[in-house]
Amino acid sequence: ETMNYSQFDTNSDISVKSSDAQYECIDAWIIIGGDKSSHEYWELVLLTLEWVYDQALTLGNTDDEILMLVPDVAATHTLREDGVSSPNNLNWAFNTWAPSKVGPNGVLFVYLHDHGGANAMANYPYPSLTASELDQYLDDFEAASGCDRIIVVYEACSSGTFLDELSKSNRIIMTSTEPGYSAWWSPIPPHISLFGEGLFKSILAGNSIGDAFVDSNNEIIALGYGDIQKPCIEDNHDGVGHIVNAWGHLPSSGDGSDAKNTYLTQGCPPTLIQVPQLLYIPLKFWVAYNPTINIPITIGVDNSTDIASVICRVIPENWTPPVPSDNESMGGWDENETSYQWELTLDRNGNFTGLIEINSPIRDSNYLLSFFVEDVDGRRGQIISTQVGINDDGNAPGDNVDPTVVITNPNTNARLKGIVNITAEGDDDQALDKIQIYLDGVLLEDEQMPDYYPYPEVVHSLDTADYSFGLHNITARVIDKASNIQEISILVTFEEDGIPGFQITYIFAGTLLGFVVIIVLYVKRNPMRKKE
Repeated sequence: ETMNYSQFDTNSDISVKSSDAQYECIDAWIIIGGDKSSHEYWELVLLTLEWVYDQALTLGNTDDEILMLVPDVAATHTLREDGVSSPNNLNWAFNTWAPSKVGPNGVLFVYLHDHGGANAMANYPYPSLTASELDQYLDDFEAASGCDRIIVVYEACSSGTFLDELSKSNRIIMTSTEPGYSAWWSPIPPHISLFGEGLFKSILAGNSIGDAFVDSNNEIIALGYGDIQKPCIEDNHDGVGHIVNAWGHLPSSGDGSDAKNTYLTQGCPPTLIQVPQLLYIPLKFWVAYNPTINIPITIGVDNSTDIASVICRVIPENWTPPVPSDNESMGGWDENETSYQWELTLDRNGNFTGLIEINSPIRDSNYLLSFFVEDVDGRRGQIISTQVGINDDGNAPGDNVDPTVVITNPNTNARLKGIVNITAEGDDDQALDKIQIYLDGVLLEDEQMPDYYPYPEVVHSLDTADYSFGLHNITARVIDKASNIQEISILVTFEEDGIPGFQITYIFAGTLLGFVVIIVLYVKRNPMRKKE
């Protein structure tokens, strides 16, 4: 059975984000890869290392500012390596090479990738690189250079076990997963490591390291891996890392504030890479059960000549990723996953179209629909997802579930002065009606939500000088189409010596028509998704 779904007639704006946060220039990169004795997936390790090398170049660094150490097995398969990842070379990298590139006020970026276990990264044929050894290398670099601003990204199974050892003042540490959890390479070609791909892609799009961390986490969820791979961050230097908070954002239990205020895309030289992005996708919809369900998709694009491919990935809610060979090995992808993905084709009207087919669907279940787009330069926009529910009649069930809401700026207990943007966002299992912002019980903002994803963040700008100094209550309230209500409140202080919150502005515009229609534009959005 072929189903047609509601048309959109939208009028909103392109999202623009501004922040008075700091911009860091990376003075040097150390990129390190390891290996297992079985050499399992060594080609993917090398592929990811070289891809990260490319991201460093795109950020404005030169080959002389990037040192890449590869596993022995890969040494003859790349022209970029500066040696193998032996203990002698690691010692030279941190004690000699990096201090020659980075001064006391500089920044060092360290990226590591391989299979791993508790407090150790596989590094065959050499001994595993332990968390304490890596921490000592970082300390040695600090002593030799006078620089303590270090950003570390480590991708491996159980990589979160490194967080406590590496924690130190002025460091930002990110790991691809929690202690005891596996990590995966992306099921989307060319199969870069799942966390790093989303992280660097978002950084290059102009987002802070912290927002990029959130974006990468969202993409892991959108691809169906969110229950078993949970990235961690540690940047408040207490030795305890955290995943995103309950609303899918940072900061989380104190971690993430430094990262959210740190950008890498300005300076040396200024760099901002435009990537294609999905702007409109349908809210969750329902279809009646049939042995085969066909869903027609039509996608409009801002400039179709720049788009190489648009893909829809469909997976059932009970789907689980392929199991790694052991609990210290990163996971690959199931070759059958290609059957979950449909590439949409360009038609003569400049749209991308396709027919999504679900065979033998599961009754009374939800299917995750994730959309991603890649341009002709190989840059991929942020993955955005929605759901289709399968039931007997194709109608939405009664809605007695409260929506969700979060205040993303300012942080609770913040001390504020001057112009501050109060920012809130929400989601619902069916459809939102509006989001409201209050200050001390007085309504400041009341914004209707569109009939499509992503929902815009609601922003109200105020000057603290217009209010009394002291404690104030900020409340965000969200109402869904069934009149279910949820709200959240935080306390902040308006004072003369406060720290301004992030200043974020969002605007939206565009018009589209079709069956299920998505417009691809050069924009950045990071919608919150409600878990069911």
